[in-house]
Amino acid sequence: MRVLEGGYTLSNLHRVLPVARENHFGVIAVNQRSPYIIKATLEAAWAERSPVIMECAESEAGYCNMQPERMSDLIHDGIAEMMRKYGYSVPVVMHQDHVQKDLSLIDRAAKAGFSSCEVDLSRLPMEENIKGSSEIVTKMHPLGISVEVEEGEIGFASGLKDMQNVENYYTRVEDAYKLVDATRPDALAVFVGNGHGNYEVKPKIGYDRIREIDQAIAEFGVQVVLHGGSGLPPEEFRKAIAAGAAKFNYATSVSDIFFRNLPAELIAEMEETGKAQGKPMRKVLDQFEARIDALDAVILGRAMQEMTAHISMMMREAFLSSGKAKLYS
Repeated sequence: MRVLEGGYTLSNLHRVLPVARENHFGVIAVNQRSPYIIKATLEAAWAERSPVIMECAESEAGYCNMQPERMSDLIHDGIAEMMRKYGYSVPVVMHQDHVQKDLSLIDRAAKAGFSSCEVDLSRLPMEENIKGSSEIVTKMHPLGISVEVEEGEIGFASGLKDMQNVENYYTRVEDAYKLVDATRPDALAVFVGNGHGNYEVKPKIGYDRIREIDQAIAEFGVQVVLHGGSGLPPEEFRKAIAAGAAKFNYATSVSDIFFRNLPAELIAEMEETGKAQGKPMRKVLDQFEARIDALDAVILGRAMQEMTAHISMMMREAFLSSGKAKLYS
């Protein structure tokens, strides 16, 4: 844990999400794929006086150059800058998301000062998910680090084609209860028709299933998480909040704004580099970080302004979290 000026420390899911659930708002969790997204996210949180979760998935830490140690430095420095600029603080959670392959990444995040993590073993059989998740909860909770677990694998939005039968794959209430009862986490990510990335067809989100799961695990004080929010209109998030969801992962829409503001010739070069390496354009971002840093300040400033405006709008209209920082002592 790092202590900033005035005794400020990061919050975790255990502290932030129950307040959101009790007061009928959601907390946005933005994937920090660039230092410029970090600045935009913090600016929006302070301008809106909203709690915020800043996260990075295991799968993107490398190609975004957001290993835990660097990300922690950038976020803590950014928080200190916001407190100097505005003269007040808001709750910030720093979350290591979707750790699936290398569980030692959670140890690194803890040492770097992260306050939260997600161990995602949803691809494994239930008993293996329970075993692995329980080990992380047992290790992290005494350190004050919250833990999110996942039941029902959440894939890519582009793979969601058959909306007529998607309900057959929703996380089952009994499975959600079993995982939570056995592991006692702070939050539970579920599949209810949601997916990562941009949706190619309109998703069929199971709000009734969110409500059923929320009611089933309420006795444990565990909050429901909806991944794959990009592309959903604000009213869909408000429905999810009413059904019981409290944490909302939101990544692609923000990074798309960032990329749209980069020069066309730079994007073309990134696409060519990705093609030559057999990767999508976004997965060569780390190779172009110096080039991006060298861009005109006007270009980078416009990108940050548009990202900040979008995140602020979502806090106000989708997650209803604007002004809610006052609810946290």
